[in-house]
Amino acid sequence: MHNQKIANYIKKSSTTIPNKKETLFFKDIIVYIKDPLPEGILLKNVLDRIEQTIPKHLGTNIDAIYVGTFEHLESREVNAAYLDGALYISNDQDDEEDLLDDILHELAHSVEEKYGLEIYGSGKLEKEFIRKRISLFNSLRAYDYDVKKSEFLTIDFTEDFDNLLYKDIGYDKLEHFTMGLFPSNYSVTSLREYFAIGFEKFFLGDAKELSKISPTLFGIIEQLTTSGEENEEEIWLNSEQHYTTY
Repeated sequence: MHNQKIANYIKKSSTTIPNKKETLFFKDIIVYIKDPLPEGILLKNVLDRIEQTIPKHLGTNIDAIYVGTFEHLESREVNAAYLDGALYISNDQDDEEDLLDDILHELAHSVEEKYGLEIYGSGKLEKEFIRKRISLFNSLRAYDYDVKKSEFLTIDFTEDFDNLLYKDIGYDKLEHFTMGLFPSNYSVTSLREYFAIGFEKFFLGDAKELSKISPTLFGIIEQLTTSGEENEEEIWLNSEQHYTTY
């Protein structure tokens, strides 16, 4: 109910300034530009790149994209959010790569919502994630960090654990422990972010490196990418066969 109220508020505010519109995935998704992007950032360039990179069926859980200033994003101190079938993207962007990164990350969460069973149903992605979390815990303990194992065994985002990584340890130092173990420092924070960051790396980063670091994560994204919307049942069957070795 709370999320629905937020969504209604944002959608209402989005229509008060009906500026430019773009489209994504060959006009299937309308992109509303509520507030202008910084000079030199062309939204069309970013949308064209997404169309060229992401299979169309992975965008079918998105009804619209709104670009602008939104109270909900500012109150949470985030640049983007996926909420009730829409992406809300801040117009405060450094460059086109920054904008692309934000859109793709939230698109990943929309994929996660639609294909949750295929992604998490077997439990194999969770096992890979927890194994990495435990490995990180052991490394931190070896360097005398005051960490509790119980904090590393949960898959959900918690503010306390996020503060541990971001403030107590610091991302600069955390990099030493996560390199070659996690796709990025932020992917440590929760299983959902582990998937979303992996999704970004698969399409925008080094997919081969991702396959080495996180083979289960890589395999699931690969199955989602190649199977297509019309073969959703087959995705599940294939993923079960693919991960018998993990």
